[in-house]
Amino acid sequence: MRTRHRFIFFWIPLLLILCFWYRPGEARTYNVQIYANSDDFIANVESESLISEALLTVGGGFAYSEGDYQMGNAYFAVQDEVFIPALTLGLGFKGIGGTAEVDKDDYNVFAVGFMVLGEYDFRKVYYNLPLLLYANFTGAPDPLCFDDTDSYLELNLGVKGYIVKNAALVLGYKSTEVRFNDDPDKKKLTDDAVYFGVEIAF
Repeated sequence: MRTRHRFIFFWIPLLLILCFWYRPGEARTYNVQIYANSDDFIANVESESLISEALLTVGGGFAYSEGDYQMGNAYFAVQDEVFIPALTLGLGFKGIGGTAEVDKDDYNVFAVGFMVLGEYDFRKVYYNLPLLLYANFTGAPDPLCFDDTDSYLELNLGVKGYIVKNAALVLGYKSTEVRFNDDPDKKKLTDDAVYFGVEIAF
């Protein structure tokens, strides 16, 4: 039963995301993001395209923390400018799958979370200030978690400094908390990381 649930609730949404991603005949922008610190490595690839005057972002990536976890993800979100030209907000879904180690015990991590995104692009109001602030949050309660996972929370914050129009240096912070079925109050993975990296768009 666990294997069936894992297939239905994680891999089928992933396949649907990939189908949306590779629809032909649309103008797209691709972003490649690589971040790291002494213990962590994060890599993402995103595709952006306009649908009904909103921005559809579809992507996937991989996160590795030495001795703690390794997780892949796939996500899609719709974003649009709200209130003021420089502020963009969005909503979406994110599927997570991987493994984690807590107190020398190994656990499987599978979840489908709700995403809330936001960014403020200073370049749209101050042309000589090439900075962008971003934040995104992913939360998956128990009904959207599978296998060993009881709940999943992820927070990303950061600032991008654009060296040229299509390339930025990134300083970010990532917080991850995963609770497991063994004992959700005690058995959990927590990880906080500050990272540095590069984003390139083409």
